[in-house]
Amino acid sequence: MKLRLILILISMQIMTSISLSQNNGDKGEEERITDELRPSARNISWIITQFIPSPTWLNDRNDNNSSLNFAFRWQITALNISFSTNKYVSPVQTLFVNPMRKYTGSLEFFMQPELAVSSLDYSGFNKAALGLGSRVNIPVKNYGEHMYVSLGGKYTFRNNPSENISGYYGLEAGVYFLFGSLGLQGNYNFNKNTEYNFSLYFKYW
Repeated sequence: MKLRLILILISMQIMTSISLSQNNGDKGEEERITDELRPSARNISWIITQFIPSPTWLNDRNDNNSSLNFAFRWQITALNISFSTNKYVSPVQTLFVNPMRKYTGSLEFFMQPELAVSSLDYSGFNKAALGLGSRVNIPVKNYGEHMYVSLGGKYTFRNNPSENISGYYGLEAGVYFLFGSLGLQGNYNFNKNTEYNFSLYFKYW
């Protein structure tokens, strides 16, 4: 009788242990699935925010008239080379760039698709353009977290059928705040019909 009772207790103990181990395995699997989903949610939110443009004002002029035209500009970081990473981490990131790598000091290669809201009648340039260039980011306050500046140059592909021009070179300077998410950018272009433009910079990573 005692032997039978002991066997029953042992059997119950084994079954309880198996049940607990299965539950723990299920929880672990749920946690792994959750961890795998988090990067996907992050990537989706990043892609959505990249469609938010930076408001931009373009100088449109000729020998007789001049105006400021409103446009949308998108900020794309093609390649970033950080000056502050340690030897165990690659200094290079593309597209999805950790903002800390950018504002603590870096060399950046960028693309800027651009679309003017109205026609550039005075200069004769097309409304659509693409800027390609590079800039150096220099931290100013709190290692760049509160403020950093940039200096660079770019070439803007923008056709002008009336003057048979396909684009122009320019210089760029900017100042940025709030971990580099907001800023002001100004451009000086080597073309008399659109010498300058400026924009309210917005970039989420």
